[in-house]
Amino acid sequence: MSNFEQIERIIAVPASAVSTMFPDLLAQYGEELSYGSGTTRTIGAFWNDAAKTSIYAASIERGNIAPQPLTDGRLAFRCLWQADLAAAFDAGEIDGVEQLTEAQLSTLIPQPSTAL
Repeated sequence: MSNFEQIERIIAVPASAVSTMFPDLLAQYGEELSYGSGTTRTIGAFWNDAAKTSIYAASIERGNIAPQPLTDGRLAFRCLWQADLAAAFDAGEIDGVEQLTEAQLSTLIPQPSTAL
C-alpha cells in the first residue's frame, strides 16, 4: 500500500491559502494513487472498500473531496493524508494548518439560521 495514513484526519486551513498551499504540498508530498481507470498525483485518499483493503485518490480538481466551510472563515478537509505530510502537520511545519478533532469541527460548522 502507498505511504498514506490508515486513519482519517481533519485539517483546517485559511480559505485564502488553499489555492497556493495545496499545489505546493502536492509538489512536495504527492504520490500516485488509483483514480477510476487510471492514476492521479495526490496528498489525500479515501478507503475504497468497507474492509479497508485499498485506497483511492482524493482530488479537489476531480471533485471527490470538498472543503467544509467553517464559521471562522477557514476550510476543513477530511481524508487519509500522505504519511510524510501528516508528520509535518504533527510537527507544526505547515503554516496555517490546524488539526481538528470531531468535537472541534462540530463547533465550527455553520448552523442553519432559525429566524423566520
